[in-house]
Amino acid sequence: MTLTTSSLSLTEQCNSTTTDIFIGNIFFVAGKVVVISTRWETIFGTTLQIQSYQHSVSSKQNSGPSSLETFGVEESHGSDLVSYSNSPGFWVFMWVAWDALFLIGFTSPNLIYSGVFFTVKMVFTLVAASYLASADGIDNTSTGIKEAADAIAFVMGMLGYHRVGNLMSQDVLRLGLPIGDTGRFLRGRSKQYFKQVGETVTLPFSYLLAASPVRLHSVDPTQMKLEGRSRSFFFSLNKMSPSAIDTSLQATDPAVYDDHFKVFASSVLPQTEEEWILRASNIAQILAEDVSTRDREQKIPEAEVALLKSSGLTKILGPKAFGGGGQAWNVGYKVIREVAKGDGSLGMLLGYHLLWSWTAHVVGTNEQRDRFQELIIKNNYFIGGAVNPRDSDLNITSENEHIVFNGFKNFNTGGVISDLTVLEGVLEGSDAHIFAFCPTQQSGIQFAHNWNNMGLRLTESGSVKIDRVAVPWEDALGWDPKLKKPLAEFLDTPWASLLLPTIQLVFSNFYIGIALGALDFSLKYTKANTRAWPFGGDNKDSASDEFYILERYGNFFAHLRAAEALADRAGIVIADLYNNRSEERDITPQERGEAAEWVASVKVVATDTALRVTAGVFEVTGARATATKVGLDRFWRDVRTHSLHDPVAYKNKELGRFALLGEIPAITWYT
Repeated sequence: MTLTTSSLSLTEQCNSTTTDIFIGNIFFVAGKVVVISTRWETIFGTTLQIQSYQHSVSSKQNSGPSSLETFGVEESHGSDLVSYSNSPGFWVFMWVAWDALFLIGFTSPNLIYSGVFFTVKMVFTLVAASYLASADGIDNTSTGIKEAADAIAFVMGMLGYHRVGNLMSQDVLRLGLPIGDTGRFLRGRSKQYFKQVGETVTLPFSYLLAASPVRLHSVDPTQMKLEGRSRSFFFSLNKMSPSAIDTSLQATDPAVYDDHFKVFASSVLPQTEEEWILRASNIAQILAEDVSTRDREQKIPEAEVALLKSSGLTKILGPKAFGGGGQAWNVGYKVIREVAKGDGSLGMLLGYHLLWSWTAHVVGTNEQRDRFQELIIKNNYFIGGAVNPRDSDLNITSENEHIVFNGFKNFNTGGVISDLTVLEGVLEGSDAHIFAFCPTQQSGIQFAHNWNNMGLRLTESGSVKIDRVAVPWEDALGWDPKLKKPLAEFLDTPWASLLLPTIQLVFSNFYIGIALGALDFSLKYTKANTRAWPFGGDNKDSASDEFYILERYGNFFAHLRAAEALADRAGIVIADLYNNRSEERDITPQERGEAAEWVASVKVVATDTALRVTAGVFEVTGARATATKVGLDRFWRDVRTHSLHDPVAYKNKELGRFALLGEIPAITWYT
């Protein structure tokens, strides 16, 4: 029981790595193997297994007769007690030496975890010494050493129980037991597949302005297997199941787009709305060429994000003074929609990037807004965000001139391939929320790489653990860094809630874009492959001439046109707020509420229409269109996956109260 508890504590149930699980399970597997093999090999004169078996039952070393007799081991040695004692003594010493490799490689940033390792080593060392003393005939010394090993084994077990109790408390109560954190002294040891960037976690962003743009690297599969951390013990078990995600975790190679990179590098950014949409259409066509293959392979979209960056689409909203496109949000929404036609995942990633890059416009001071726009645009950074409101908030503590984030989020779209991550949490001892940007490449941001859903498979939307991520107080958006207080003029206004309608309209636009992509794909497929039905009385030679196919396509086309028109109207509403009110931030609750209801209207129509079209296109393409190689199913899978983000039924209810009772929605994370 002592060894079992200790080994479980070593698996670090909360956010296990593959290596952590191996360390724990080696006890279990080795124990099972030696129990089966010890009786066979030892009785026939082989002493190799007796030592390992004694290791597995070392907690009994002072509990009377050992179980060795039960297995016939004692009989096999007869009266040769020296051999009987030397064998396990020697082998357990070998085990201690082997175990030291784990101590060197996996020093943990807390005293409890390290204590379990060291006490295990001490127990095994003393057990080995007791057998060697017995072989030398010093029985009293041997017994004394065993008693000491028993005492240390008890301490080992208590440390193991404490570690497991801490992990269970974190999972169930969201509270932890004291574990003697030493992470601040071991911050240099990276657990990410990105190269560790030292102490950038605590550097002001003014320092990063002079840095080169972050370069993404191809993923080393071996290294990745040692990385992904999960939320709980049960989730760790799921990761090991046959149906879990393949942890090879390779990335796409940016070299495949080298020709396109050269073209974009030699051209200037688009200047007009039409030019931006044309650029987005070009990207959509490039992405559409192999999207089905990439969807099946589910590699990290490093190359595709590099393509978005190279094209300039990631800069579309940025001020021209910093090298951005200077376009309004209504144009940004159209570009998101256009990219989603070719690849829903990349349309979603672009949309989330634009939203998170805009965070300081909504909840930051004017100085922070300009500073972060300059940082993002000049370095062409890609932004991810660990801001899932359905999870518990990240906990924030104030430590001198920094705020420190800790916690866990089930979803984190695009973080794996981002340069900066937006974090949001609650300051300890208050109910005040803080948003902040931080570099993604640091050991405290630990991605689980567990996104294996049926749709939007290339968005890297898996879970993430935030472990002591430090951000300078001066980068806490909308806060006074000296007084460490929120600035009411920036945060206590309806303006500070505009992130919600802004991102909800992002959702609707990539839904519509995906559905438009499905329609375009199906039109081409029907013309080229669908056969006319000979038994319906229509007697047409071509499927393109059949009444029911023409009727369905006409219906899909009309509904998508209407959805686009509504989305464009709502986009203008949002763009007007940002274009005309950004300096004063003086919108009223009524203005904010009416804008939110425009966005909610689009959400209802876009969700219904996109689901209907992406499922309905099979009716006009035929049975052969269901083949995996065709890839027509990805459109529906993408829409269905994200449309469950927040129930559209509640948007219907919200709109009903607005239409019938004139009530604007209360400001929440979802309204």
